[in-house]
Amino acid sequence: MYWRDPENREPEYQVPDDVVDLVFRLRGTSIDIDHAYPLSRALRELLGAEICARIGVHGIRLAGSGNGWQAPAGADAEIPLARRARLAIRVRREDCEAVAEMSNRRLDLGVQSIEIGECTVRKLSILDTLHARAVCCRPEQAEADFLREAAAELETMGIAVTRMLCGMSGSVRTADGELFTRALLVADLLPAQSVTLQQRGIGGQRLLGCGLFVPHKGIDAVHESRA
Repeated sequence: MYWRDPENREPEYQVPDDVVDLVFRLRGTSIDIDHAYPLSRALRELLGAEICARIGVHGIRLAGSGNGWQAPAGADAEIPLARRARLAIRVRREDCEAVAEMSNRRLDLGVQSIEIGECTVRKLSILDTLHARAVCCRPEQAEADFLREAAAELETMGIAVTRMLCGMSGSVRTADGELFTRALLVADLLPAQSVTLQQRGIGGQRLLGCGLFVPHKGIDAVHESRA
């Protein structure tokens, strides 16, 4: 066997740590399915407006069903807070210490409350497919127009989109009314593009969990399931 590594091999991309996710353990009994707004208010009270203007809140992921149990319908419905429930917050490096100090504090979400446990640091991913469960948009906007606007915003980041898929529509309740949202899947990203999109997101309302991207299994499986 004769083996020689290429002399001009591209160096492996290193994920920067200037933006990371802090993932907190949680303790509590139950939480509303639509908890984004009360959670944002509680975080603003605990962390202050300046930090909250820079962070992104993934929200608390809740199980939809399992072992014959089905989540109740309706935004006002409560759902049990599982032991594996986590709260993930996307933060800049300079805010990590302040946000991490939430550990062992309590967040009051109206009639409910949760205790924040210890946190771990999770670096951003270099996977080529990312998913945002909620991107703010206009309710009267056609899906094709939404995708065109998203592609134009990605272009400003230096990301030339080849494949995107619009997902389910939804809403987020706030004191000023409901925000209309759509899910969005972006594929075929280079490692640096994937990290950039996770760092910056698209649209607004990061504190309510909108415009934040996370790794996804891939666009092909989703496309086939919708075909």
